[in-house]
Order: sequence, then C-alpha cells, then structure tokens
Amino acid sequence: MGGFLTNLALHVIPGAMLGWLSVEVFLRNPLHRLNRLASILFALMALQFGASFLASFFPDTDAAKLVNGLLIVPTCVLGFLIMLFVRQLSGQAGKFKPPASYLDIALAVPLVFIVLVISQPSVYGAYAEYTGDLDQGEGVRAGSVILATTVWLYVSAVWLIGWKTARLAAGSIRSQHVQAGFAILAGAVVTAAAVLARLNGMPAECAHLMGLFAVLLFAFFIRRAILHYGLMPSVLEKYRVLFELSPFGVLLLDAKGSIREANPVVKLLLGLPPAELIGKPVSMFLDKGERLPLDGIGSMMMEIGMVDISGESKRMTVHLSEVTAESERMYCVVLQDETGRKKAEEEIWYLAYHDALTGVGNRLYFQETISSFLQNGSEGALLLLDLDRFKAVNDRHGHQAGDNLLCEIAAKLRECTPNSGMLFRLGGDEFAIVLPDVGDAWEPASTAQHLLDGLTGHRGAISSDSPVTVSIGIALWPAHGNDTTSLLHAADTAMYKSKDLGRNRYSLYASEYAGTSA
Repeated sequence: MGGFLTNLALHVIPGAMLGWLSVEVFLRNPLHRLNRLASILFALMALQFGASFLASFFPDTDAAKLVNGLLIVPTCVLGFLIMLFVRQLSGQAGKFKPPASYLDIALAVPLVFIVLVISQPSVYGAYAEYTGDLDQGEGVRAGSVILATTVWLYVSAVWLIGWKTARLAAGSIRSQHVQAGFAILAGAVVTAAAVLARLNGMPAECAHLMGLFAVLLFAFFIRRAILHYGLMPSVLEKYRVLFELSPFGVLLLDAKGSIREANPVVKLLLGLPPAELIGKPVSMFLDKGERLPLDGIGSMMMEIGMVDISGESKRMTVHLSEVTAESERMYCVVLQDETGRKKAEEEIWYLAYHDALTGVGNRLYFQETISSFLQNGSEGALLLLDLDRFKAVNDRHGHQAGDNLLCEIAAKLRECTPNSGMLFRLGGDEFAIVLPDVGDAWEPASTAQHLLDGLTGHRGAISSDSPVTVSIGIALWPAHGNDTTSLLHAADTAMYKSKDLGRNRYSLYASEYAGTSA
C-alpha cells in the first residue's frame, strides 16, 4: 500500500501541478504565441506523468505498448515544441534572429522517425542488423535517450547564440534569458543523471521517473521567467490594470497599422468591442483625408477626425508613441474624444461673434475681421447699409414685426453677398459687407446694385408698399482709409450721401463728401 501511495504521489502530484501551470500561463496572456506554446508544453508534460502512472499497473509487455501509444509520440512532439519554444524565446532579445523554423522541421522529422523506429519492435525488427537485438523496453529507452540528447543539445546551442545579444539587452530581457538558461541546464543535467543512473543499474522505472522530473524542472524555471521576470507579456501586460481602467481609449498597433490590442473605452469611441477590433486596420476609422504618421515618429500629439462604425464623425486628440514589443516596432495610440469640447467651443465662439437675432456676424466679429484685412496689406471694399425709415415699422407694427423684417433682410443680404464676401450686422438697422481682394470700384458697385435689387426690387425682401428703403455707402481700402476708424468714416459718409441723393441707392466715397455726413 505504501509503495502504491508513493507511486501515486510521484506521478499525480507533478502531473496536477503541470496541468495547473498550463492553465495559469495560458490565462495570463492567451493572445501571445509564446504563452500558448508554453501552455501546450506543460499540458504534454502532464500527459507524460499520467501515462507513466498508468503503465505502472500493467505487466511489462502491456505497459511497454501503453508507453509506446501514450508516451513516445507525445514525447517526440514535446521535444519538437521545446526546440521551437526556445528558438522563439531567444528571439525576444531583439537583434538576434533565431534559426528559421524549417531548420527545426529538418531536425525534428528524422529525429521522430528514428525514435519511432527504435521504440517500435514491429518496425525496428526489420532493421535488426542496424539496431541489434533490442527488446521492447530497451528500444523505448534508446529512443528516449536519442530524443532527449538531441533536444537539449539543440536548445543549448540556440540559447548560447541568443545570449550574445541578451547579455547586452535591457535588464528584463537579460533576466528572462538567464531563467531560460537555468531551465535548459536543469532539464539537461537531470536527464543526463537519469541516463547514467540507468547504466549503473538503477531500475528502469526510477530512471524513467527521473527523466520526467527533468521536464518538470524545465517547466518551473520557464514559469518563473513568465511570472516573475515579465517574460512574454504584451507591451501593456505590466500595466494591464491601467490599460483596462484608463478613461481614454488605448490602441496598440503593429507597424502596418493593424490593431493588436484595444481597451474597453475604445468601444465607446469607435462602436466595436475590443475583441472585434483586433486585426482591423486603424485606417478604416480615420476620416477622409486623415492619416496617422506610423513612420518612426517617436512620440507626438495631434488632433484628427475619426469615424465610428456607424459613420459618425468625431474629433480626437491622439497621443501617438512608438514602442518596441515582442521584438517588433509597434505604436501605442491614446484617444481622447474632443467632439463635445469642440462643439462647446464652436457654440461659445458663435455666440461671441454672431448676432443673436439674424445669425450674421456681429460688430465684434466685424472689427476683428476688418482689422485683419487692413493689417495684411490687401485691397478690398466696405459696403455700409442703413435701412431708411425703419423706425416707422416698429412704431406702426410693433418690434416683433420689425425683428421679422430684419431677419428677412439679413437672409436676402446673405443670398446676394458674393461667396468671397462677409456679412455683418453692426446694430439696429445697420449692416456691413466686407469684400476682400477687390482692386477697383466696379465690383463693389455691382454688388451694391445687386443688393438693392434683392431688397427693394421686384419680389424683394422689402415690399413695394413699405416705407423702408436702403442707402449704401462704399469705401475702398487702403485708398479711403488704412485703419478701421477712417474706413468706417468714409463708408458712413458715402452712405449719408446716398440718403441726401434720395435714398434707395448707393454711393462710392469721394474726398469732396468729407464733412457732409450727419
């Protein structure tokens, strides 16, 4: 009974621990290829302990068959995966380019063939002159020794090549590589000890169990590297909590601009959950004409337009940083939705620079605009419009009717103003139109006539039975004034000249009009 419990403990407990390691490593970062590979390695190691325990219940002949079926083939696969794992692990250092995967295959295929031939009596019997008179158990042991020797020699060589770069790399990379070296050393030493012990007369079952504990030591050193030295995390693994709970959207892009990771906030910004974003190009969420400069920029902040999955446009502040992860260049993109702030700013700006009644530019906007044009040395024209006898509308029909008429006049003025012109209400019944890039009086005069026709002509905004008419004064800059005050005075003078000449007309400022304005 005691022997059975000991046997149970030596097989089941390590197998259960390896199963737990397999799940733990996979759940730590299931998206990383090395985490997935390590999880498979640990699962195969657990299978080896289970198969060895089952074999102990059967007679020698049946046990050998069971070992052949449940242990030899998984052991061959495990050996190949260990070589692949160490090769990819050595590439974590950055500059070191591990041997191509086809070299692994070139080693593994004949290796598996040799092991299977030696370990299977029905096969190696046909090659007795090369293999000698091996019995069932000796064939299995010989195949296992060949497999183990090849695996540990290969991974040791790959580790040494990778160490040339890893020893000069960052501390975390160097620590990772050291832990991998301990794993290889422990596995190789215990395997060699098992082989020597068997040659010196140790029972086959004990030597085989020592070989199993060699892979167990290998697994625990690899697990230590994963959990304690940051081996194989994604670039944001160490900051996973901050990544997940960040109030901003965070994307991790590869060098081609494809999304590798996304945090939950991105769903609020782009309309898709993180799992559905992975693999999609970030360009599909950029507004027309926008781009992210993924060309070795280091770090920068910019504002761009993006669209969510429903096509709604949004303004985003983007913090773009170049990072190195998994030996490749990647980009961390932090997104902050500025749509609400932009709308609020636009509303504040609109209220500050536009007339509340008519919606056209107000006096403040006019003053800043005309000052800007005067300072840049351009030429242009200012049209000042005043509604004659507008007070009579308010007195006869009330202020509401007057406001309605002002809105209709503003709409007609906006319609008749050239595309390059700008319309303003200066207050009361006075409007102004700024025409930039005008070099002579012909164009502003034509515009003034067009305005008169639109306001008081046939089907104009002002009905024919209304006492209201329009007087327009035109001043050119810099000819009639090179500052706001003098230019306004010239346009006002020309406007009053129109009133003196009978109203409902326009006048271009002339120097002889000076002193005639009311």
